[in-house]
Amino acid sequence: MKPEKDSIGFLIIKYGIYIILGGLILMKLCGYSFQEIIYNYKAKREMETIHYGGSVSEVNKHIIARNKKVEELTNLTNNIAKEINTILYYTNDTTTISSALIQANRQYRSNYVNPYQIGRNYIAESEETIKYINEFEEKVDSLGYNIFIDRGKGNEFLSNIFEKNLRSEICIKNVNKEDDENKYIIIQLRYYSDNTKQLLTKKIEDRKPTWFVAVGSTPEKEIALLNEIQYSTAIFTEKELQAQKLDFNGLKSLFAPRLDVSKNSTFYFSCYNKKMDSLTFLKKIELFKNMFLKKQPNIKGRIKSTKVILNQNEDQ
Repeated sequence: MKPEKDSIGFLIIKYGIYIILGGLILMKLCGYSFQEIIYNYKAKREMETIHYGGSVSEVNKHIIARNKKVEELTNLTNNIAKEINTILYYTNDTTTISSALIQANRQYRSNYVNPYQIGRNYIAESEETIKYINEFEEKVDSLGYNIFIDRGKGNEFLSNIFEKNLRSEICIKNVNKEDDENKYIIIQLRYYSDNTKQLLTKKIEDRKPTWFVAVGSTPEKEIALLNEIQYSTAIFTEKELQAQKLDFNGLKSLFAPRLDVSKNSTFYFSCYNKKMDSLTFLKKIELFKNMFLKKQPNIKGRIKSTKVILNQNEDQ
């Protein structure tokens, strides 16, 4: 039987001591004291915490976990995109739109994160992103997925509208599994006519000063906005479409589209929360035209079918 001092445990401790002593001797020969080594280590950790939110190893660990979670959500979203495949909408927009973008109805960070960009807490950001995605997955049936179409290219009217904007997408659908009843969306983009601007300007000028203070605005700012593009939208139910009447009141009624369609106006109509086949959608269009365009029979729209693809840029 071998002596206890020659056991594996004893040998590990013995050689461990040798290694530590050898390291201390080597540091001494190189001109470093033990206190300097500790100081340099702490300084390095402090620098990494300031620049990245933690040590590089900790940051990398959190980024890997975050990217894994984003990839999980990307796969879920991609599956929905394949399931929907295409969307249908009725419009007088002449823009050629090659695809529609789908995103989870939740805000989170971009897919790519540079772990060595200075001055950002990537640990906190990664944890926040993971939290956002977890919350979305818990409520995915109600939150659903937003689908956008790019409305700015190829249309002279819309190009003028969005020439100062970086983004020109419009959310035309929010597909989800919670809604039992079909919902529809009508969107209108237009400029006010001169007569309308005059009437609205007078209303603004007649308002009491306390109103502008309450909303943090001024009469001048309110009047200037009348020259900007007006975005009107309404989401309504199958029941309202069949009844040919929007059940709106209060502020909701003020922002509902009036569909005074002219050369300075573009509209979009679509089933908002579900995928719909072309034959069913044709029937809904007839109801829509009778509801919104009855007094404007010369307005010509057309059905567009656009393929749904995953939005690789996940910034929102």
